[in-house]
Amino acid sequence: MITAPVHRPCDAACDAGWRASLELGFAAAGARTVLRHSRHRGPLRVQRPFYPEGDLAHVYVLHPPGGVVGGDRLDLSLDVGSGARVLCTTPGSGKFYRSAGDEAGLELRLHVAAGASLEWLPQENILFAGARLRAATRIDVEDDAVFIGWDITCLGRPASRERFEPGTLSSRLTFCHDRAPQLVESQRVSGERQLNAAAGLRGRPVQGILLAFPCSEAHLECVRDGLASTASLPPIGVTLLDRLLVVRALADDAGALKQVMISIWQTLRPRLLERNAVAPRIWAT
Repeated sequence: MITAPVHRPCDAACDAGWRASLELGFAAAGARTVLRHSRHRGPLRVQRPFYPEGDLAHVYVLHPPGGVVGGDRLDLSLDVGSGARVLCTTPGSGKFYRSAGDEAGLELRLHVAAGASLEWLPQENILFAGARLRAATRIDVEDDAVFIGWDITCLGRPASRERFEPGTLSSRLTFCHDRAPQLVESQRVSGERQLNAAAGLRGRPVQGILLAFPCSEAHLECVRDGLASTASLPPIGVTLLDRLLVVRALADDAGALKQVMISIWQTLRPRLLERNAVAPRIWAT
Protein backbone atom coordinates (compact mmCIF):
# COMPACT_ATOMS: atom_id res chain seq x y z
CA MET A 1 0.00 0.00 0.00
CA ILE A 2 0.99 3.68 0.14
CA THR A 3 4.23 4.04 2.05
CA ALA A 4 4.37 7.83 2.16
CA PRO A 5 2.78 9.55 5.17
CA VAL A 6 -0.92 10.22 4.68
CA HIS A 7 -2.57 13.37 5.99
CA ARG A 8 -5.78 12.32 7.79
CA PRO A 9 -7.74 15.43 8.75
CA CYS A 10 -10.99 13.53 9.28
CA ASP A 11 -9.85 11.66 12.40
CA ALA A 12 -10.66 14.33 14.93
CA ALA A 13 -13.81 15.47 13.16
CA CYS A 14 -15.63 12.13 12.99
CA ASP A 15 -15.49 10.51 16.41
CA ALA A 16 -19.17 9.47 16.25
CA GLY A 17 -21.43 8.18 13.51
CA TRP A 18 -21.42 5.33 11.04
CA ARG A 19 -17.95 4.43 9.77
CA ALA A 20 -17.32 2.53 6.57
CA SER A 21 -14.03 1.63 4.92
CA LEU A 22 -12.96 -0.22 1.80
CA GLU A 23 -9.43 -1.26 0.85
CA LEU A 24 -8.82 -2.66 -2.63
CA GLY A 25 -5.62 -4.07 -4.11
CA PHE A 26 -5.19 -4.86 -7.82
CA ALA A 27 -2.50 -6.88 -9.57
CA ALA A 28 -1.60 -7.91 -13.10
CA ALA A 29 -2.17 -11.65 -13.52
CA GLY A 30 -1.47 -13.01 -16.97
CA ALA A 31 -3.67 -11.27 -19.53
CA ARG A 32 -5.90 -9.60 -16.95
CA THR A 33 -5.90 -7.29 -13.97
CA VAL A 34 -7.39 -9.06 -10.95
CA LEU A 35 -8.74 -7.85 -7.63
CA ARG A 36 -6.02 -9.24 -5.38
CA HIS A 37 -7.71 -8.34 -2.13
CA SER A 38 -10.81 -6.53 -0.89
CA ARG A 39 -11.26 -5.62 2.76
CA HIS A 40 -14.29 -3.74 3.99
CA ARG A 41 -15.94 -2.56 7.15
CA GLY A 42 -19.49 -1.26 7.22
CA PRO A 43 -21.61 -0.35 4.19
CA LEU A 44 -18.93 0.18 1.56
CA ARG A 45 -18.48 -2.61 -0.96
CA VAL A 46 -17.29 -3.40 -4.45
CA GLN A 47 -18.78 -5.59 -7.14
CA ARG A 48 -16.67 -8.13 -8.96
CA PRO A 49 -14.55 -6.61 -11.74
CA PHE A 50 -15.98 -6.47 -15.26
CA TYR A 51 -13.84 -6.86 -18.39
CA PRO A 52 -15.50 -5.08 -21.34
CA GLU A 53 -12.01 -4.27 -22.69
CA GLY A 54 -10.40 -7.66 -22.11
CA ASP A 55 -7.47 -7.07 -19.75
CA LEU A 56 -8.50 -3.83 -18.03
CA ALA A 57 -10.72 -4.19 -14.95
CA HIS A 58 -13.84 -2.02 -14.59
CA VAL A 59 -14.83 -1.74 -10.92
CA TYR A 60 -17.93 -0.19 -9.30
CA VAL A 61 -17.72 1.06 -5.71
CA LEU A 62 -21.05 0.75 -3.87
CA HIS A 63 -22.38 2.57 -0.82
CA PRO A 64 -25.71 0.76 -0.16
CA PRO A 65 -27.20 3.35 2.27
CA GLY A 66 -27.08 5.88 -0.55
CA GLY A 67 -26.35 8.85 1.71
CA VAL A 68 -24.11 10.24 4.45
CA VAL A 69 -25.14 12.27 7.50
CA GLY A 70 -23.17 14.25 10.07
CA GLY A 71 -20.73 12.09 12.03
CA ASP A 72 -20.51 9.40 9.31
CA ARG A 73 -17.18 8.66 7.70
CA LEU A 74 -16.18 6.92 4.48
CA ASP A 75 -12.60 5.76 3.88
CA LEU A 76 -11.58 4.34 0.51
CA SER A 77 -8.11 3.09 -0.41
CA LEU A 78 -7.04 1.75 -3.83
CA ASP A 79 -3.65 0.21 -4.54
CA VAL A 80 -2.95 -0.55 -8.21
CA GLY A 81 0.08 -2.80 -8.51
CA SER A 82 2.75 -2.72 -11.19
CA GLY A 83 1.36 -3.45 -14.65
CA ALA A 84 -2.28 -3.47 -13.52
CA ARG A 85 -4.97 -1.52 -15.40
CA VAL A 86 -8.08 -0.30 -13.54
CA LEU A 87 -11.07 1.93 -14.24
CA CYS A 88 -13.14 2.70 -11.15
CA THR A 89 -16.49 4.47 -10.95
CA THR A 90 -19.68 4.58 -8.87
CA PRO A 91 -23.25 3.62 -9.87
CA GLY A 92 -24.79 6.90 -8.68
CA SER A 93 -24.14 10.24 -7.09
CA GLY A 94 -22.93 10.50 -3.50
CA LYS A 95 -25.34 12.34 -1.22
CA PHE A 96 -24.38 14.24 1.94
CA TYR A 97 -27.39 15.30 3.98
CA ARG A 98 -28.07 18.11 6.44
CA SER A 99 -26.14 17.75 9.70
CA ALA A 100 -27.35 18.50 13.21
CA GLY A 101 -23.81 19.64 14.07
CA ASP A 102 -21.23 16.91 13.44
CA GLU A 103 -19.06 16.86 10.32
CA ALA A 104 -19.11 13.95 7.91
CA GLY A 105 -15.74 12.66 6.68
CA LEU A 106 -14.67 11.42 3.27
CA GLU A 107 -11.11 10.21 2.74
CA LEU A 108 -9.71 8.83 -0.48
CA ARG A 109 -6.23 7.37 -0.99
CA LEU A 110 -5.12 6.25 -4.44
CA HIS A 111 -1.77 4.62 -5.17
CA VAL A 112 -0.63 3.71 -8.69
CA ALA A 113 2.59 1.73 -9.02
CA ALA A 114 5.12 1.98 -11.84
CA GLY A 115 3.79 0.66 -15.13
CA ALA A 116 0.18 0.70 -13.91
CA SER A 117 -2.80 2.89 -14.75
CA LEU A 118 -5.85 4.08 -12.83
CA GLU A 119 -8.89 5.91 -14.13
CA TRP A 120 -10.89 7.30 -11.20
CA LEU A 121 -14.23 8.45 -12.64
CA PRO A 122 -16.89 8.67 -9.89
CA GLN A 123 -20.31 10.24 -10.24
CA GLU A 124 -20.78 13.63 -8.64
CA ASN A 125 -21.16 14.29 -4.91
CA ILE A 126 -24.24 16.31 -3.90
CA LEU A 127 -24.06 18.31 -0.68
CA PHE A 128 -27.54 19.21 0.57
CA ALA A 129 -28.14 22.54 2.30
CA GLY A 130 -26.89 22.26 5.87
CA ALA A 131 -24.41 19.47 5.13
CA ARG A 132 -21.01 19.64 6.83
CA LEU A 133 -18.25 17.70 5.08
CA ARG A 134 -14.51 17.39 5.62
CA ALA A 135 -12.87 15.63 2.68
CA ALA A 136 -9.28 14.63 1.91
CA THR A 137 -7.87 13.06 -1.26
CA ARG A 138 -4.29 11.88 -1.71
CA ILE A 139 -3.04 10.48 -5.03
CA ASP A 140 0.41 8.86 -5.25
CA VAL A 141 1.79 7.77 -8.62
CA GLU A 142 5.15 6.13 -9.24
CA ASP A 143 7.59 6.52 -12.12
CA ASP A 144 5.70 6.03 -15.44
CA ALA A 145 2.27 5.29 -13.94
CA VAL A 146 -0.75 6.81 -15.70
CA PHE A 147 -3.59 8.51 -13.86
CA ILE A 148 -6.79 10.16 -15.08
CA GLY A 149 -9.35 11.18 -12.51
CA TRP A 150 -11.98 13.74 -11.65
CA ASP A 151 -14.05 15.07 -8.80
CA ILE A 152 -17.39 16.85 -9.27
CA THR A 153 -19.16 18.50 -6.34
CA CYS A 154 -22.63 20.04 -6.37
CA LEU A 155 -23.28 22.45 -3.48
CA GLY A 156 -27.01 22.40 -2.84
CA ARG A 157 -29.62 21.24 -5.32
CA PRO A 158 -29.95 23.85 -8.05
CA ALA A 159 -32.76 21.95 -9.82
CA SER A 160 -34.83 22.42 -6.64
CA ARG A 161 -33.58 26.01 -6.16
CA GLU A 162 -31.85 24.91 -2.96
CA ARG A 163 -28.67 26.82 -2.19
CA PHE A 164 -25.86 25.56 0.02
CA GLU A 165 -26.87 27.84 2.88
CA PRO A 166 -26.14 26.93 5.57
CA GLY A 167 -23.43 24.35 4.98
CA THR A 168 -19.67 23.88 5.07
CA LEU A 169 -17.18 22.08 2.87
CA SER A 170 -13.53 21.71 3.87
CA SER A 171 -11.38 19.79 1.43
CA ARG A 172 -7.72 18.99 0.80
CA LEU A 173 -6.21 17.55 -2.38
CA THR A 174 -2.65 16.21 -2.66
CA PHE A 175 -1.07 14.75 -5.81
CA CYS A 176 2.44 13.27 -5.58
CA HIS A 177 4.77 11.75 -8.15
CA ASP A 178 7.46 9.52 -6.65
CA ARG A 179 6.57 11.08 -3.28
CA ALA A 180 7.29 14.60 -4.54
CA PRO A 181 4.22 16.87 -4.27
CA GLN A 182 3.01 18.17 -7.63
CA LEU A 183 -0.22 19.77 -6.38
CA VAL A 184 -1.39 20.53 -2.85
CA GLU A 185 -4.46 22.66 -2.31
CA SER A 186 -7.15 23.26 0.28
CA GLN A 187 -10.62 24.76 0.00
CA ARG A 188 -13.22 25.93 2.48
CA VAL A 189 -16.73 26.96 1.49
CA SER A 190 -18.96 28.32 4.23
CA GLY A 191 -21.72 30.78 3.58
CA GLU A 192 -22.69 33.26 0.92
CA ARG A 193 -19.33 35.00 0.68
CA GLN A 194 -17.42 32.03 -0.76
CA LEU A 195 -20.39 30.97 -2.88
CA ASN A 196 -20.67 34.33 -4.65
CA ALA A 197 -17.17 35.84 -4.51
CA ALA A 198 -15.28 36.46 -7.75
CA ALA A 199 -12.35 34.60 -6.17
CA GLY A 200 -14.77 31.88 -5.01
CA LEU A 201 -17.52 30.03 -6.87
CA ARG A 202 -19.01 33.10 -8.59
CA GLY A 203 -22.54 32.04 -7.75
CA ARG A 204 -22.22 28.70 -9.53
CA PRO A 205 -23.13 25.69 -7.37
CA VAL A 206 -21.15 23.01 -9.25
CA GLN A 207 -17.38 22.71 -9.34
CA GLY A 208 -15.15 20.10 -10.88
CA ILE A 209 -11.49 19.22 -11.23
CA LEU A 210 -9.82 16.71 -13.57
CA LEU A 211 -6.22 15.54 -13.20
CA ALA A 212 -4.21 13.64 -15.80
CA PHE A 213 -0.61 12.37 -15.60
CA PRO A 214 1.85 12.22 -17.34
CA CYS A 215 1.01 14.95 -19.84
CA SER A 216 2.91 17.26 -22.16
CA GLU A 217 2.29 20.51 -24.00
CA ALA A 218 0.78 18.42 -26.80
CA HIS A 219 -1.87 17.02 -24.41
CA LEU A 220 -2.56 20.53 -23.12
CA GLU A 221 -3.13 21.93 -26.60
CA CYS A 222 -5.25 18.94 -27.60
CA VAL A 223 -7.58 19.47 -24.63
CA ARG A 224 -7.77 23.21 -25.25
CA ASP A 225 -8.58 22.67 -28.93
CA GLY A 226 -11.35 20.24 -27.99
CA LEU A 227 -12.85 22.66 -25.50
CA ALA A 228 -12.69 25.52 -27.99
CA SER A 229 -15.04 23.59 -30.26
CA THR A 230 -17.53 22.79 -27.47
CA ALA A 231 -20.76 24.79 -27.43
CA SER A 232 -22.17 26.30 -24.20
CA LEU A 233 -18.92 25.75 -22.31
CA PRO A 234 -18.95 26.58 -18.57
CA PRO A 235 -16.13 28.68 -17.05
CA ILE A 236 -13.13 26.38 -17.36
CA GLY A 237 -9.35 26.55 -17.15
CA VAL A 238 -6.64 24.10 -18.23
CA THR A 239 -3.13 24.21 -16.77
CA LEU A 240 0.01 22.08 -17.07
CA LEU A 241 2.07 21.82 -13.87
CA ASP A 242 5.25 20.02 -14.87
CA ARG A 243 3.60 16.84 -16.25
CA LEU A 244 0.32 17.12 -14.35
CA LEU A 245 -2.61 18.40 -16.41
CA VAL A 246 -5.19 20.21 -14.26
CA VAL A 247 -8.66 21.13 -15.52
CA ARG A 248 -10.93 23.24 -13.30
CA ALA A 249 -14.51 24.21 -14.08
CA LEU A 250 -17.60 25.85 -12.60
CA ALA A 251 -21.14 25.19 -13.77
CA ASP A 252 -24.82 25.57 -12.97
CA ASP A 253 -25.63 21.94 -13.77
CA ALA A 254 -23.75 18.82 -12.67
CA GLY A 255 -24.85 16.79 -15.68
CA ALA A 256 -23.50 19.35 -18.13
CA LEU A 257 -20.18 19.56 -16.30
CA LYS A 258 -19.89 15.77 -16.22
CA GLN A 259 -20.31 15.66 -20.00
CA VAL A 260 -17.43 18.13 -20.36
CA MET A 261 -15.24 15.94 -18.12
CA ILE A 262 -16.18 12.85 -20.13
CA SER A 263 -15.24 14.59 -23.37
CA ILE A 264 -11.81 15.48 -21.95
CA TRP A 265 -11.34 11.88 -20.79
CA GLN A 266 -12.28 10.69 -24.28
CA THR A 267 -9.63 13.00 -25.70
CA LEU A 268 -6.84 12.02 -23.30
CA ARG A 269 -7.40 8.28 -22.94
CA PRO A 270 -6.20 7.20 -26.41
CA ARG A 271 -3.13 9.38 -26.01
CA LEU A 272 -2.18 8.27 -22.50
CA LEU A 273 -3.34 4.64 -22.54
CA GLU A 274 -3.52 3.86 -26.28
CA ARG A 275 -7.15 2.80 -25.78
CA ASN A 276 -10.42 4.09 -27.11
CA ALA A 277 -12.72 5.52 -24.45
CA VAL A 278 -15.06 2.69 -23.43
CA ALA A 279 -17.70 4.13 -21.10
CA PRO A 280 -18.62 2.00 -18.06
CA ARG A 281 -21.92 0.22 -18.65
CA ILE A 282 -23.32 1.55 -15.37
CA TRP A 283 -23.36 5.08 -16.84
CA ALA A 284 -26.07 4.00 -19.27
CA THR A 285 -28.50 2.78 -16.55
